[in-house]
Amino acid sequence: MDARIVWTIAFALMAGCGGGGSGPGTPSRFMYVNADQGPNEFYTETFGFAVYSGGALQPVKGFAPVPSSLAGGGPLAITRDSKLLYTTDTDEGGGLGSVADQIKAFQINPDGSLTPAPSPTLSMADGPVDLVPLPTADFLYVSSGSGVLSVFAINSATGALTLKSSLSLDSNIVVQSAVITPNGKYIYQAYVDYPNGFTQPPAPPQLAAFSIDPTTGTLSAVPGSPVSILSHYGIGSMSIDPTGKFLYATYGINNEVAAFSIDATSGALTAVPGSPFTTGGSETPIVTGLAVDPSGKFLVAGLEFSLQPGEMRSCLDVLSIDSGTGALSLVPGSPFGPAVVFCGGIAADPSEPIVYVGAARGIQANPGVPPATVVALSVDPTTGALTPVGEAAVPDATKVEVDVIAMTH
Repeated sequence: MDARIVWTIAFALMAGCGGGGSGPGTPSRFMYVNADQGPNEFYTETFGFAVYSGGALQPVKGFAPVPSSLAGGGPLAITRDSKLLYTTDTDEGGGLGSVADQIKAFQINPDGSLTPAPSPTLSMADGPVDLVPLPTADFLYVSSGSGVLSVFAINSATGALTLKSSLSLDSNIVVQSAVITPNGKYIYQAYVDYPNGFTQPPAPPQLAAFSIDPTTGTLSAVPGSPVSILSHYGIGSMSIDPTGKFLYATYGINNEVAAFSIDATSGALTAVPGSPFTTGGSETPIVTGLAVDPSGKFLVAGLEFSLQPGEMRSCLDVLSIDSGTGALSLVPGSPFGPAVVFCGGIAADPSEPIVYVGAARGIQANPGVPPATVVALSVDPTTGALTPVGEAAVPDATKVEVDVIAMTH
């Protein structure tokens, strides 16, 4: 289940999306997802889908799935102009314990299909863990397994990556997710420090904050960075509200969400009063993903409960966001959504009040287990309540989980 925890956001779909949406026409954007055959499976593929106004979804016609050998696939990063997609892979296939050692580039065609870019592959000795594109310039930030955070310039015509600068976060660490503010001014990198060469229990997870030079992409440490989170579970997914005022982070294998306010001038993080906030009511599910809706009023959290074989239930908590403090309050009626085994991740449409949720209705790749689906839900602008408006399945019956998602802009 680690891939669903470490990577933010996950789900998939297929033609004939049922209910809601405007139906086929001109897509408003494209969606790319990594799907696999269940927990600890190492054969992952990337699929492409057209997204229509209202939440309707269809596979990109003639799309050739992109293979990956990593469990849960690698991250998916789309450039600000929606022309290039980057992901990670191993060069010779992988198995248990394998790490990525390549960054692969694909051109996004007008019909949503992917073509290997003219400069398709960059090899890295220390294993890229996360890829985060800058929303305001052609730079890609790469977190590596050795604790190095690197800045690459993107050639938008060829996909080629040129190393511009790098810095070391710490020694003996495990790097986790990263996130950039919508205005492109600050990046936050999660990591866990293991003292004395991994021979002792880990220190509390850290969030390192850096300001970004808008011309060179160079990083400078933010005063007071890093900040600690009082958890021994690491940091899973993170989400920043559209105004760039608040950062929310999951605790990995916990049912709490940490909340921080972001200083607009310095980028420094300050814990929101009352943080961390609890999801799942009296139960203790794992929070599998986070997304703030485009209005910035609601945070949607995907949940994974401990269920009995064959049991399914709704798995989406909605929390209202206090616009002044960033504090979270559970929306009445939570959890929302259809009955499923678990939600693999959440993504919010950037332009309309819709969230997309990866829903698993089975956990094994064998006959009779339903393929992974994506459920589109509208967000009530006043209450935050979620209403299903459509659903579609991965166009591969063997794929029962979707681990990662990225959408064009």
